[in-house]
Amino acid sequence: MPLRLCSYNLEWFDDHFDHHNAMLTDAESVARLEAAAYVMKTIDADMTGIVEGPGTTASTGKSTVACLENFAAHFGLRQSKALMGFPSNGRQEIALLYDPSKVSAAHDPGGKASSRNNPPFDKPFEFDSDEDGVREIYSHYRPPLEAKVTRLDTGASFQLAVVHAKSKGIFSKNDLIHYQREEMRNRRKLFAECSHIRMRIDDWLDTGRSVVVMGDINDGPGMDAVEFRFARSAVETVMGDVFEPEKIVKSWGGKPEWGEFGFEPSSARFTDRFTEDPVNVLIDHVLASLDLKVAGPDAHRVWNPYQLDAAKPHKKMLLAASDHFPVTLDLA
Repeated sequence: MPLRLCSYNLEWFDDHFDHHNAMLTDAESVARLEAAAYVMKTIDADMTGIVEGPGTTASTGKSTVACLENFAAHFGLRQSKALMGFPSNGRQEIALLYDPSKVSAAHDPGGKASSRNNPPFDKPFEFDSDEDGVREIYSHYRPPLEAKVTRLDTGASFQLAVVHAKSKGIFSKNDLIHYQREEMRNRRKLFAECSHIRMRIDDWLDTGRSVVVMGDINDGPGMDAVEFRFARSAVETVMGDVFEPEKIVKSWGGKPEWGEFGFEPSSARFTDRFTEDPVNVLIDHVLASLDLKVAGPDAHRVWNPYQLDAAKPHKKMLLAASDHFPVTLDLA
């Protein structure tokens, strides 16, 4: 049977749970929670990488895992088990919600504690992001979740990374000089994070393991004006080097087309700060190593109800659930 993987950014899902891991009952929260559950049941994935999940707070006992498992139990989702890795420094967490009758999953962090450029994801690391010969010190604000996932139907396993990389967006009011400075600084951090993630992918591939990377990489195909200055893009850094094609983690949906409103397919939309035009972007991804076989030509889907026929009947709930659309990949 195919195994359906899903990446889903749930847009401040933390807002709808209290510090006792219970779902809030105000009208806004009920509507959001019901919409998210509806979308998950409709997509019917075997495992979903959650981005912007409920937070974990040691001082109050709030738990990402408990919140998600309570949510799943309340709505009768077959994805009834949750997993998280290293907690972040903020409220929004990365997690995995999965069907325990289909897969088993365990936190499986990599990296070397003594390494300066490839330590575990919860440790600072060094990376020369501006290619001046000096390595800067970076850290993942939200450490990627690393898990070993085993299929219960075949016994095959793969290494999974669920990521939420640094946003390229500028969200405060700045003059143009500050805007350019912030743009460059954000991109350098994004490149550093994605390069560190790529090191972990190489570690896994070099030891013969299959790899899946999913989540909100905050970057899409091609290069924009800022990325041309660096001669690289973040998502392609994660995907791999064209000189080592056997080690690429592939986007099985193919290259999206650029149209009047941006990319198609697209998983989210943002408003251009200067033109104030809405622009469609593909920043949510499910990437898989080449040894993993997919279930046919339609195995990859972006559940955008404006673009995907299968999603159109569910437009209202998709829009109510999040400002991102889910992305799925069916493995054979």
